[in-house]
Amino acid sequence: MNILLYGVPAEIAERIAERYSLQLGSSLADAGGPDTLVLIPSMGSPRQLLAFYNAMLAREEEIDAVIVCDPASCNAVSTVQYCSPQGKFFTVSRDEDDEALEYAISSIVETKLGRVCAHEGI
Repeated sequence: MNILLYGVPAEIAERIAERYSLQLGSSLADAGGPDTLVLIPSMGSPRQLLAFYNAMLAREEEIDAVIVCDPASCNAVSTVQYCSPQGKFFTVSRDEDDEALEYAISSIVETKLGRVCAHEGI
């Protein structure tokens, strides 16, 4: 299980990784191991975006989910979405507090881990 987070505060990523016993990585090179949560650093330059795009293409089969926080304020969101495996791109809003953001991300992680169905609780 490899889940990528982009635009998510490090503190939230650390709590989620600990809660679900996931290894926490900081680059796509960390993906591929068992149960890894990768916190992708912010990208702004065309060179960084191209390197990320190429790395995503090389690891497409290994990626189970890409979660982007606050896509409206993210300049790289279109590149991240474009190179994400189809059906594995998720966005969460930063409109509310950290607790609500953590809950939204946890819901996606639990669904990907098979612990809950997406329609439960509706």
